[in-house]
Amino acid sequence: MNKKITLILQLLLFCAVHASAQNRTVSGKVTSSESGAPLAKVTVLVKGTNSTSTTNANGQYSIAVSGSSPVLIFYFDDYATKEIPVGAGNTIDVKLEAKIENLGEVVVVGYGTVKKSDVTGSVVSLKAKDLTPGANVNVEQTLLGRASGVQVYQKSGEPGSAMSVKIRGASSITAGNDPLYVIDGMPVNNLSPVTGSGAGFVATPNPRNPLNSLNPSDIESIEILKDASATAIYGSRGSNGVVIITTKKGASGRLSIGYNAYYGVQKVSNSLEMLTGQQYKDVLNAIIDDGGGVPSERVVNDPVNVDWQQQLYQNASVQSHDLSFSGGKDNTKFYASLGYFNQEGVVKNSGVKRYTARMNLENSVAKKYAFGFNLNTSYIKDNYNSIGLGVNENGSALYSAINYDPSFPIYNADGSYNRSPFMTTIDHPLILINGQYANSDGFRTFGTIYGEYFFNPDISLKVKGAGDVNITQRNTWLDPSTILGLPTGGIASINTGNVNYYMGEATLNYNKQFGKDHSVNAVVGSTYEHFASNSFGGNGRGYALPDLKYDAIGSGNSELNQIGSGRASTKIVSFLGRVNYAFKDRYLLTASVRADGSSRFGPNNRFGYFPSGAIAWKMHEESFLKGVQFIDELKMRLSYGIIGSQSIANYLYITTFSGGGNAIFGGDRYTSLAPSRVANPDLKWEEAKQADIGLDFSLFNRRLTGSIEYYDRRTSDLLLDLPQPLSTGFGVKTQNIGKMKNTGIDLHLAGDIFRSSNGFNWNMGVVFSTVKNEVLSLGPLSQILTGGAGFIANASIITPGQSLGSYYGYEVLGVWQTDDDFSTAPTGVKPGDLKFRDLDKNNQINADDRVILGKSMPDFTYGITNTFEFKRLSLSVFIEGAQGGSVLNNAAIDSYFPVSFRRNKLAEPYLNRWTPDNPTNKYPSFVNPTSQGQQTINSRTVEDASYLRMQSVRLSYDFRLNNKLIKGLQAYVTGQNLFTITDYSGIDPAVNAIGNDILKIDYSSYPMTRSFLLGVNVQF
Repeated sequence: MNKKITLILQLLLFCAVHASAQNRTVSGKVTSSESGAPLAKVTVLVKGTNSTSTTNANGQYSIAVSGSSPVLIFYFDDYATKEIPVGAGNTIDVKLEAKIENLGEVVVVGYGTVKKSDVTGSVVSLKAKDLTPGANVNVEQTLLGRASGVQVYQKSGEPGSAMSVKIRGASSITAGNDPLYVIDGMPVNNLSPVTGSGAGFVATPNPRNPLNSLNPSDIESIEILKDASATAIYGSRGSNGVVIITTKKGASGRLSIGYNAYYGVQKVSNSLEMLTGQQYKDVLNAIIDDGGGVPSERVVNDPVNVDWQQQLYQNASVQSHDLSFSGGKDNTKFYASLGYFNQEGVVKNSGVKRYTARMNLENSVAKKYAFGFNLNTSYIKDNYNSIGLGVNENGSALYSAINYDPSFPIYNADGSYNRSPFMTTIDHPLILINGQYANSDGFRTFGTIYGEYFFNPDISLKVKGAGDVNITQRNTWLDPSTILGLPTGGIASINTGNVNYYMGEATLNYNKQFGKDHSVNAVVGSTYEHFASNSFGGNGRGYALPDLKYDAIGSGNSELNQIGSGRASTKIVSFLGRVNYAFKDRYLLTASVRADGSSRFGPNNRFGYFPSGAIAWKMHEESFLKGVQFIDELKMRLSYGIIGSQSIANYLYITTFSGGGNAIFGGDRYTSLAPSRVANPDLKWEEAKQADIGLDFSLFNRRLTGSIEYYDRRTSDLLLDLPQPLSTGFGVKTQNIGKMKNTGIDLHLAGDIFRSSNGFNWNMGVVFSTVKNEVLSLGPLSQILTGGAGFIANASIITPGQSLGSYYGYEVLGVWQTDDDFSTAPTGVKPGDLKFRDLDKNNQINADDRVILGKSMPDFTYGITNTFEFKRLSLSVFIEGAQGGSVLNNAAIDSYFPVSFRRNKLAEPYLNRWTPDNPTNKYPSFVNPTSQGQQTINSRTVEDASYLRMQSVRLSYDFRLNNKLIKGLQAYVTGQNLFTITDYSGIDPAVNAIGNDILKIDYSSYPMTRSFLLGVNVQF
């Protein structure tokens, strides 16, 4: 009996040990055999079972196996499936090879996807890892310097401020130059719900960016469509290029949880060097001694040295937290995320907070059906300073800080603010920063829902609906402590607005392979889009209890209240079609057409038609290149197409009315309406015809890849305001006149400089773009003078043969010296005055002596990324820059032609000014700055804006954890805007204060920031 019991126990122990040996966990890392990069979302399957796993963002996986000889199957799109026996080990690292027929990744194009190797148009494809890292509140910041042909610059350092994005230059003068953004198939309506500002509050013309509502951490990929062949499928909205954003999707397998967070500090990267209090006293008194200024404005007080700019600045924090969930089972996949972003401004009382939530869901069976939705919602809290273009008492705190007297103390003995007696027309900087401000609450929800049904494996019908609801309320307050708020006991304003968009779309898709040589992919469809906006605003004055501010706007003097409202709507109906044909997977043809009807145009030209065509030739498939070993891929592309623009104001084709004058009849007041514009039912689309030729290549076993292309885009029927006889009652009439062209070269290179088996790799990426803009015709006009800010007017000229954004003013030859021949000098000129070029030799400097001094658009832009990897350590260094552009420096204008003698001045020119003992030819004496008039736009105030910037440096370490809880852990540190090499003397060569993407003026600009971030990325 005891022997039987012993035998049974031995048998059970053997089974337990055997089972323990057969049930175990296998882990490892999956990488690309070409680049060595980790591959995320690779499906790992135990052959013959339902046990699956998925690699994380670092390519790591973990899966339970059992049995005597288990086999793992590794599956990933565009890579060859690999089967590996497990054997006795518990760690299996795998390298997957790209499929020969899919060496290029799949890219998203309008209304579909194609293999990159089959793209016939000009398309830049960027994955999440390719985007610029750092404290990015919007997607446009992630594109800076990353794509050839795409010029991106940050206009301001203000948190959440608008970016400038131009694809292959400016294509219009008045109809807008921003590209179309498409998020998960929904064209984004980028109108701001609230425009303008509250009463007395001079808001910046650079509004908050509407794309702030999309969390950059939710982005999977970005495709940028540049040529007409790629963009014509979007018709009237594709004239400035298209940016297609695809958000992250779920993957089948276990629940994956990701947490990405960073915290950082920001500081002002540069500020203006103004005169200190002592320098201010010495220089201004010396100028008075030399015969300038007014003796009564002599500085007689003992100066203190107040740096007013630094009084407004602060070191600011920035933090971001993103939590994501993804997974799937059977045919259903999901991705969900929560995000929080908080960026304080480096100027006090400014900043942005954002809360986002996203849910993407899809259920599909290949070649049978698919349906799902993508939903994004956000709440954004903005705090604004007054950073507008106002002057004197209407100026911002930054405007005041640049100009305010630095010799008087900030506070009086009793702690109250000390106003300089010589600064009566501009306010105390700290009073403005603390007593003149605004905030807003923005709620935005947008998303798409779609369904696709396959009648057979070749034909499917896809129906999509999309909606976008954007609601904002902005509150502004001018405290009675300010010059503007004092007479009325404070000014409070509330402006509310909403912008709504919805779209319905249906497309029929056809995809068929005919034998071995022919394949056709086609789509036809129709879309309906509706845009609507509503606004309401009110303001009040005369508050007995100013502490209530805008929270009790009706508690002021009711006789001073003002209200206003507005409503507008636009509709677009479209029909589209495209055919892609491939012969022997070697010769490719694409043809597309779109017809758009827009309610913004008159009944005589309501529809526009936009065709395009492209061909591509895979030359590496030809027999004469088969033997060339170093060529992996070589493809030539040619395209031509017509695209349009409907980015104009509503109702220009009809006569509209606005409030007219008041009349008194019988003692009663009557209001009136008056026509505000001339009707033009013949208004039609601006039309751009674009040709493109490009060469894509991959060489040396894909160690060097890239593309080079040349484009020529010509825009006609420009929408311009043509002057009208005053007898018509109107000064201008909007008409289609004028032509313009853009030409240039785009270059993209990516190369593995060094590959090694010991874990060290060095990869470099380069983007380089040129653009030359030229106005060809303005119809009956010879020129248009435009552009200004504050006291500046007509800073730019638009004229045939020149670029948009050309600065128009006076050329400075130097400074008049004591031994010069003054017989040719204008009357009143003395030694130490600026010497201007007298073009017509009439011994006077006037408007006829103006010349083109430069242009805002650079000749070329570039970005260079170097990535160094050694085992678990990675270092990425990114520089970007521009060459050949210019910017107008208003701080220089205020110093060369001061509005008031006692306002502060730039230190460099005044400390080195001309005197008999310092006969410099660079700076004048400033004794009589206006002796020849106000030549504010000149070659000293228009400066070179070329620069090279160390935009970001990122150092990361991958801990490669793979336990039951944490599947991956990466820590990183990032520095942004570390240094800038430039000759520009202002805040930053990229700033632009006037809300214009063409002309650039640095006017009391919000300073750029330098940031240092510490972050972590955890996968559970």
